[in-house]
Amino acid sequence: MKKIILLFLVASFSFAQSIHQFENELQKQKSFLPEGYINKTLQKKISSGLQLNKTVFGYLPWWEYAAGFHQNLQYNLLSHIAIFSFEADRDGNLTNPPGWPWSDVIEAAHSNGVRVIMTVTSFDGEDIHRLMTDNGIRNKLFENIRLTLINYGLDGVNIDFENLRDKNDKMYASVAFMMNMKEYFRFNPAYEISFATPSYGLDEWNFSGLAEYSHYLFVMNYDYWGSWATTTGPSAPLTGQYISVTNSIINEYKDVPTQKIILGVPYYGNYWKTNSNQPYAEVKPFNKDSTNNNWQKILRYREVVRDYLQYEKLWDAVSNTPWIRWNDNGWNQVWYDDSTSLELKYDLAIQRNLKGIGIWALGYDGNRTELWKLIEKKFTKPTSITKSDLLPLQFNLYQNYPNPFNPSTTIEYTVPYNESGYNSIQQYVTLKVYDILGNEISIVVDDFKAPGHYTITYSPPETLPTGIYVYQLKVGKYTASKKMLYLK
Repeated sequence: MKKIILLFLVASFSFAQSIHQFENELQKQKSFLPEGYINKTLQKKISSGLQLNKTVFGYLPWWEYAAGFHQNLQYNLLSHIAIFSFEADRDGNLTNPPGWPWSDVIEAAHSNGVRVIMTVTSFDGEDIHRLMTDNGIRNKLFENIRLTLINYGLDGVNIDFENLRDKNDKMYASVAFMMNMKEYFRFNPAYEISFATPSYGLDEWNFSGLAEYSHYLFVMNYDYWGSWATTTGPSAPLTGQYISVTNSIINEYKDVPTQKIILGVPYYGNYWKTNSNQPYAEVKPFNKDSTNNNWQKILRYREVVRDYLQYEKLWDAVSNTPWIRWNDNGWNQVWYDDSTSLELKYDLAIQRNLKGIGIWALGYDGNRTELWKLIEKKFTKPTSITKSDLLPLQFNLYQNYPNPFNPSTTIEYTVPYNESGYNSIQQYVTLKVYDILGNEISIVVDDFKAPGHYTITYSPPETLPTGIYVYQLKVGKYTASKKMLYLK
């Protein structure tokens, strides 16, 4: 199975450009704020009485700040705002984000008890190798980071290095880099040091090593499908046959303390043109050298709601995410995350006792409030999953009733989590009826089922004679059988 996952990931991600890099480069082609611009629209302290019980970390990209969408931030529902981004060059110099300093954001955040983090980025593998391995250049970068933190009163740094050159850089040089950074900043342990990591390591990353020298890891659990993909699909599948957000957290990050994991979630989706109205439709034409492949664009959450919700909205049970389709001289598909799919991801963070959740990106929801209300619902109470909300953990097959029966009887059963705890929302379930000699009489259930309690009515074939019969339930590795008496 692991080999299959690796092959799938290599095929899917070989040509992938992360949303962080893609958006940053795309927005540079457009006009942006002049150097030295300061937005004077200051936001006052929000007195709400809300208390977050987990970290809620959000990247605020410079293009969202430039467009004024930062004015919609609900600071009382954030613990961290990460300024995106300060770009590092190959010599350890930093370029400030356009319009820096963002005094309005810094003041509003601090007045509401929100920590402001500087995101340091590089998307060039050779430059990153130089930054991580050349002692002089590395220390120059650390010093430039330190001066920025001091000069603007920031609270920490998030390293977002992507497209690392080779396995050695991913496995060893990145860990050594964070070890040296931790040592460099020992003079002020209050500064938070963190690293943005991919959802899957492909056996090349040392996530536990990075976590050892970081306060936490921001796991970029999105970009599973995008402009490079040969089919349509979700940006962040909660579940799936081979790859998923859940599989990533449970298996890829199994050696990382849960309180050092921030689960990154997307406030965006992807829009494709296809020749089919089916989920995971093949994108035609597909050419890995093309920059389009009938992938149209990234859609921010606010754009999906504004422009596309008039079309047919569906739910993909494989990934537990929504998607939209319509025909306009050919089929169109939009896959994205909404409050329903995000709530399932937040439940995963709660169930696995993660440090918290992270957002790419703040501002993408515009002035809409439903995603903020979801954060309030899930992360401002002692627990957001009450006993009645919890999915069942115990496999069970109940005695049918009535028993004896004629003409029908009710059978109840419970589908549990699988052995990983939350590794898959759905499991394969069969419920069959046999005679006393073991001959199959009926197939009552033969389907994938989410964890939960189920009730089904069984009516035997008209030709079935009076007798004792066995009904057997199989869910994953679990099997249970009970007897029932049919009186004709």
